[in-house]
Amino acid sequence: MDKHLRPALVELIGTFALVFISAGIVCTTNLVAGSDGALAQSNLVAIALAEGLIYAAALTTTLPASGGFLNPAVALMLWVFRRLEGQRAIWLIGAQFVGAILAGLCVRLIFSDEVLRLPGVRCGAPHLNVAAFLGGSFFKTVLSGIAIELALTFLLTFAIFGTVLDPRAARMGGLGVGLTLTALVLFGQPLTGAAMNPARWLGPVIWELSIPGMQGEAFRDHMVYWIGPLFGALLAGAVYEFLILPASVQAETTGEPKHEKMSEPHAKAKK
Repeated sequence: MDKHLRPALVELIGTFALVFISAGIVCTTNLVAGSDGALAQSNLVAIALAEGLIYAAALTTTLPASGGFLNPAVALMLWVFRRLEGQRAIWLIGAQFVGAILAGLCVRLIFSDEVLRLPGVRCGAPHLNVAAFLGGSFFKTVLSGIAIELALTFLLTFAIFGTVLDPRAARMGGLGVGLTLTALVLFGQPLTGAAMNPARWLGPVIWELSIPGMQGEAFRDHMVYWIGPLFGALLAGAVYEFLILPASVQAETTGEPKHEKMSEPHAKAKK
């Protein structure tokens, strides 16, 4: 099998699992809550646990074969900082979006229009909770959403660096990242849906267009889920690369010839 196809297939499956469970749990918790769709405390805990657990499992499973990126913002950041070769990055990012879109399709086929139209459901796609922000125009609300997604993605990517990519870190698979994601979702879910991942947003939101009466709102806040995660990941990468990693470690982990090692950080643990 082609050297790019195998890791791309792994990323597709891993991202499918991540988006399918993350979007699906939003639908099932609101279905159980009833027609008012209120995001009760128990619902929020269930969503955070489901998303954190599936992220930890998917990351641990995909690490050996693809590097366990599962997020176009993270893959792009690693390419910018020369930890991932360009052609490989294109394959992985494409596979992530395909996996996310397939996951969104499965969610769309499983739940009825009545369930998907419940407040807060919308095919499980993250959206701005405009009511959570005090006053101001929609533009200011979008800026607030971008800032929240940027901060959440920064913290998530920082955890990925500290527990997966840093060669000095103890190898714990995706556990540390999954726990971090759980905490971030607990905070961000009622505000922006806590996407932290363009694929997590795009996968279900495309199928939101097929829900009668909801087409006009699907992409209204799209800038939040492109700009926030991309710049959050880049900022975390820059901070960790230039302020946290010693110069000797930077020399070992950057540069085009070593990109395969950096895309499979577990290899260092075996030496």
